Amino acid sequence: MSGKGAAVWIVAVGGLLLLGGCTGTGGDKADLNSQVQQLRTTLDATRNERDLLAQDAEKFKLALDKAESSLAHAVQANTKLQSQVQDLTKSRDELSARVEELSVARTDLQKRVDELTTSRDQLQTMVEGLVNTRGALEKQVAILTKARDAARADAVIAQAKIDQLNEKLKSQTQQMVELQDQMASVRAVLQQLQQKLE
Repeated sequence: MSGKGAAVWIVAVGGLLLLGGCTGTGGDKADLNSQVQQLRTTLDATRNERDLLAQDAEKFKLALDKAESSLAHAVQANTKLQSQVQDLTKSRDELSARVEELSVARTDLQKRVDELTTSRDQLQTMVEGLVNTRGALEKQVAILTKARDAARADAVIAQAKIDQLNEKLKSQTQQMVELQDQMASVRAVLQQLQQKLE
């Protein structure tokens, strides 16, 4: 029973009591008094229920605010992770390009070594000089090979970081979906409570 309906009922019962006071018997008065007392009890219960619903609505509103705050933090973290993934992807591409350049340089140097090795049979008088030159070229090849291996290792590390960030991004995305679902549930409950209060 709403507060307005209870008030109307009290007025009606009061009118009956007045009429009963004029024309009714003692038994009628007792019956009306009993009805008034019952109505008062029902009204008190309705007011208590209304107060409890108002408290629940406030709690749900606080929970909704907290969920929205958590969602905002999750969105911010997701944006930051996406930026890091993009940066690491760019670094990986740069390292891959460097590895490719080193591979090409190594191939060119190896070709030169092969040419010098072939010329060795034709130029016996220049064997010692060519051997020294070959040694220097082999050192360069070793240096370039070491640099290539280091670049590959860096690329592997960058790829591992990208994979970790992608997993973290998936986790954050899942948390965002869960938070949105929680917010939808909270909004639905809050709307039901508001409808009850109305």
